[in-house]
Amino acid sequence: MTSAPLIKFPRESRKLLFQTGTGWSGGMAAAPEKELAKNLSSEPDEDSDKFLQAVVDACASNVAVLDESGNMLYASKAWHLFEKANSLGSRQHDRSLNYFEHYRRFDEPSTGDNTTATLSDDIQRILVGDETEFHRRYCYDKLNAPRYLFTHAARLDLPGSAFRVLVNHDDVVVAREALQKSEERLSQLLETAKILVWEAEPASWKFTYVSKQAVEMLGYPIAQWCKPGFLFSHIHRSDEQRALSFCQKHPHPADHHDLTFRMLARDGRVVWVQNIISVTHENGKPTRMHGFMIDISERKRTEEALQELTGRLVAAQEEERSRVARELHDDLSQKIALASIELGKLAQEAHKKVSLRSRFRKLMKQVNEISNDIHRLSYKLHPSKLDHLGLAAAVKGLCKQPSERPNLNIELKQTGFPATLSNDVTLCAFRVVQEALRNCVKHSGAQTVQVVLEKTDDVLRLSISDDGCGFDTKSDAMKKGLGFVSMKERLHLVGGEIQIHSRPLRGTSLNVSIPLVRESDPSKVSTVTLSGLAPDPLALGFER
Repeated sequence: MTSAPLIKFPRESRKLLFQTGTGWSGGMAAAPEKELAKNLSSEPDEDSDKFLQAVVDACASNVAVLDESGNMLYASKAWHLFEKANSLGSRQHDRSLNYFEHYRRFDEPSTGDNTTATLSDDIQRILVGDETEFHRRYCYDKLNAPRYLFTHAARLDLPGSAFRVLVNHDDVVVAREALQKSEERLSQLLETAKILVWEAEPASWKFTYVSKQAVEMLGYPIAQWCKPGFLFSHIHRSDEQRALSFCQKHPHPADHHDLTFRMLARDGRVVWVQNIISVTHENGKPTRMHGFMIDISERKRTEEALQELTGRLVAAQEEERSRVARELHDDLSQKIALASIELGKLAQEAHKKVSLRSRFRKLMKQVNEISNDIHRLSYKLHPSKLDHLGLAAAVKGLCKQPSERPNLNIELKQTGFPATLSNDVTLCAFRVVQEALRNCVKHSGAQTVQVVLEKTDDVLRLSISDDGCGFDTKSDAMKKGLGFVSMKERLHLVGGEIQIHSRPLRGTSLNVSIPLVRESDPSKVSTVTLSGLAPDPLALGFER
């Protein structure tokens, strides 16, 4: 159990308030002449003593009150518990100044003070007026093992000429043990959470301190961490350029940053690190830099496994769509065509019967409509143009395809096509256009939709905008709608980004960018945003 902290008594508060004829006063210095004569008595005011005792009784610290002769008048409950815990019951009968003679002053050898003095001697100096208070360390050496105490004693003036001496002590061992336990808990927390505490020079990023977790995180000894250039020389090559560009920006425009990158461990492992940085400025210049490095490798592996699973699910979905589309086109469509031909032959044979001829024509019309519906469904599931003619032709066919709203005008603009794109990028871009146009037809009420498809050497850009009713981008439809979730998941798999701008009655604009130059292993991009107002020049994206 941690003991309560020491109580200190400010010099100006060592006189208890007492009531005069005109109000409350701070003691003899403020008393009127009539009250001064009344309070010259050496006997303390009974109410003041009762008030002081009530305060001590309610105190959680080890506090005792002595009279003018050094006799202990009363003590707090914590004081009595300390006596009981340390087997000081035999001393309870002696409440004189001798009670404190076994508390030997424990001074540092460098002070040159008399180390044979006792707590009794020091309290005597307060009683005779040589001192008004002191704060020293003492050793109680009459136990099986010495106990060290921080002790604070001060004179407290009561109304009149009377005074009291308040003695408060705190167990040094308990305080040290509490500090040690606190440090152990912190160390255990940092070790469990894989958190490294560090300090560094702002100009050079040379570490001046790293906690012991550094050895476990990367395997390098702490002395090597503190060498110049350690951080720069151990950042993964794929993250090096962007990390260095951040580190070399001075002075930092913000006080807090969140930077994620990879580091190379001693045994060759690649460790993902989230570096939380705090910068202290003086006169506009960074003077101190410290923070936490968190090992997030396990989290990154989980994210990669989840992303791989998502990719496999999307691939399985597309494969199933393609299979169903082929069956619809190659099997069911052919059967419907044969049925239509047979109906045509029967209509010719029954041309003399007007009533039958009319019914056959109606059946043929219905069969043709079914055939068109099957073809349209097959195209939505997986257009053959996408495999044989590419993205531009498939998007063009999607825009020209008859919709549920014949008055909807879809304008298409293409730049940089024809072009060869990977299957993943081609399919992702097509599905985004398909979903966006479906939303326009179903929800927006737009009259005009503009689709812009642009391909450059390193990026594919896609823009779909309409003049429809728009919506609130902070609504649940944005967060929970399967269409938006599907687009984001597909783009995440190819490292793409999506921005949606919309306002009620102002239409909607959707902008997509997909990088065409990717890392080979692993080919994913993770965006890291640093704290601060956007646009933030320190917002770095690190490739995974």
